[in-house]
Amino acid sequence: MSTAVADQVLEQAVRSGDDAARLELGNRWLSRHRYGTPEHERGLELLLAASEGPLAVQAHWFLAAYYVQLAVRPGAAAEAARWMSRAADAGMPAAMDRLAEMYLAGRGVEPSPARAFELHKELAGQGHSRAAWEAGYLLDHAGVEPGGPGGEGDTACTFFARASALGDPAGYYSLGLRFAAGTGVAADPDFGRALLSRAADGGYPGAAEAADELVPGAPSPRATEWHRRLKSNMDSAPLEALGPGRAGAAQRRAATLALEAHFSRIGHPALRLDAGGRLRVAPGGARPAAHQPGNWHWLSHAPRVATSTDFASREECDHLMSRVAGTLRKAGEYRRAGRDNDDAEALYFSGSGQAINAMAATSVVRIVEQRIARMTDWSPRALEPCSVIRYLPGEEYRPHVDFFSPDQIERDRREGRDFGGQRIATFLVCLRAPAAGGETVYDKAGLSVAGRRGQGVLHYNVGPDGQPDPMSLHTGMPVRDGEKWLWRSTLREHYLDVPR
Repeated sequence: MSTAVADQVLEQAVRSGDDAARLELGNRWLSRHRYGTPEHERGLELLLAASEGPLAVQAHWFLAAYYVQLAVRPGAAAEAARWMSRAADAGMPAAMDRLAEMYLAGRGVEPSPARAFELHKELAGQGHSRAAWEAGYLLDHAGVEPGGPGGEGDTACTFFARASALGDPAGYYSLGLRFAAGTGVAADPDFGRALLSRAADGGYPGAAEAADELVPGAPSPRATEWHRRLKSNMDSAPLEALGPGRAGAAQRRAATLALEAHFSRIGHPALRLDAGGRLRVAPGGARPAAHQPGNWHWLSHAPRVATSTDFASREECDHLMSRVAGTLRKAGEYRRAGRDNDDAEALYFSGSGQAINAMAATSVVRIVEQRIARMTDWSPRALEPCSVIRYLPGEEYRPHVDFFSPDQIERDRREGRDFGGQRIATFLVCLRAPAAGGETVYDKAGLSVAGRRGQGVLHYNVGPDGQPDPMSLHTGMPVRDGEKWLWRSTLREHYLDVPR
């Protein structure tokens, strides 16, 4: 059936009052037609028409996702929060997850890390492993008090253990880091190494390296035994009870309790069940503390380039790589048509990358963005959505600039797709440094910056007068050995979501 014929069939169903047809046709019109056209508005009207009918929850979700992704539409943040809240109140897990992100970012709602934590905690109790990991990360990094809204006894290690019970490599990884270092739990390097090895078994980036660096030497017999127990435990875990569409919220909670009890039976003394049958980790070791980046070290003033050691933690770097590892694409596949800088990236960058937009952002993304904003005295609303790029051996980014031309800025503003204006500065975080090669070279200044894990690099694309700075020309040198991974964002001249 051709697209035109399919549309006619849907139109007929819409006239008959079919809400499923309204949702299908509305999404088609929105995806095909640019914002500001009558066809685009018709698509939005169709979703709104379905928002009070039998498929209201799905309509609320589609409307929320629409407003989240079209931040340039007036009032989009408030509308996104309104529709996302309605879908979340109806118990939709995806909406609860995105609403948590909105509370953390303060988009359309008052910022509330505690509310973000509560939403992730509720999802974790229903067997959503990533939510369990997010809750643990927020406890350590977002200032959520374990004895306050989170409830007595909540710790990051407890939530990472719950994620592990659900088979999540990220849970094994973060719990392994803490057992290896004795952070938030009594140190047990052998158990920490075993957990990190299980994360590596699941393909989690950086897990094998963390095991070797934090617990050097060959695995001890005790570490090998813990690894065997962890693997055997997961092989026999009744995960099928949480399969897609297999159970409602109440059934998922019961299945989650069963999985947590099953995980506790590996026999580690720090793992126990509380009176309600929930898995907990006995606290101990050093008190967890939010990550603190190093101060700026200025390398050059023409162009303006500075670095911050340990801007991001090992855990954050590996999380960001894991977030995009399965979705990386060549620049020619992810570039936006009609963008001069995107066209240049497709031409000059031979590696791969992926953007992390508002529908995919995690707590780590938001916490790192807030850290950038604090370190640069910039508004988070004027930070360009981040992307992650990877260089394999032989791949490079030939000489290029990051600033926009005046024509590009005006075209974006006129077409209503980007109100941010100039890219004042670029912010890079080295997620993984190659063994050789891959330096960032500022060609006209003769400056070379070698990457190291967690290092932040700030370079200005404009001079003190606000005009594009040709001295900011830079090159990503070819990687000779290993892989190079970078987080990228830019500090924009204006808020991205305010028409002008």
